[in-house]
Amino acid sequence: MNHSCLTCQPGADRVIDYENNAVNLPEHFRGPPTSGNGGVATGLYACLGAHFLETNVAQLQVKLHQPVPLSTDLEFHEEQVDNETVSVTVGISGETVLSGWASSKTKEPVMSEDTALELQRHVALSEEQKNRFDSYEEVFGPSKDHFAECFVCGPESRLGLRLRLRQITDQIFWQTWNPGRRWEDQGVLASLPAIAALDCTSALGFYVNGFLGEHESCLLGTYDASVTSLPLFDSEEGFRVISKTRERVGRKIYTDVGLFGATGEVHVLGKATWIVVSPEVAKG
Repeated sequence: MNHSCLTCQPGADRVIDYENNAVNLPEHFRGPPTSGNGGVATGLYACLGAHFLETNVAQLQVKLHQPVPLSTDLEFHEEQVDNETVSVTVGISGETVLSGWASSKTKEPVMSEDTALELQRHVALSEEQKNRFDSYEEVFGPSKDHFAECFVCGPESRLGLRLRLRQITDQIFWQTWNPGRRWEDQGVLASLPAIAALDCTSALGFYVNGFLGEHESCLLGTYDASVTSLPLFDSEEGFRVISKTRERVGRKIYTDVGLFGATGEVHVLGKATWIVVSPEVAKG
């Protein structure tokens, strides 16, 4: 497999340098104001996995150990676990920033079949859901102001995705996504934005549903994703990002989220585990 995705090619979105075993997140890939976006960091493992396994990645799991520095060379080291799996550690000055693995096979479901079907059933909205979507007013949370330039959800992120989901049922949050040709990679949606799109989109309902209090915020702790297929750029209908928060246990919040085609095709399913922190810690 000749792996040459957008994040490996020269240009504004290049992140991975295989010659020097380094990754470097440009400023526009920020999440919190002073550090990298967790979804982007996770998406790197799809690229790294495809490179080392010499085939497409079907599942990955990433843990964020500390905020990801921006515009800084971070070293990565890979270890072949078996014929289907590679583990990768990303760090700086001997400290681990990211750890995780990527596999060419699906090891286990990231969410229950019932949950996946529930998300999939909401690809097309009923009239009631359309009205709820159109009349939705966002509940204040630190992410609205402190994360205005976040690559995934920030409304002021000039080079970002600007994805902000809206409530369509008491539990389901939804948004259409037309990513634009910038993110086309050999006819399909590039793996890094496909996975990054399921990051903070999974957290935008935390305040309205009471999972976070007024003086709380959160940061991504771990992210599991399974990739069925990367969607083709062949539909004017775009894609759908749909999420449902599973539960809060202590300082951890678990959320299920998926990327679907306009007619229900399952492309990426993810489980995000968020760690509750103060707004001051979240914004760095």
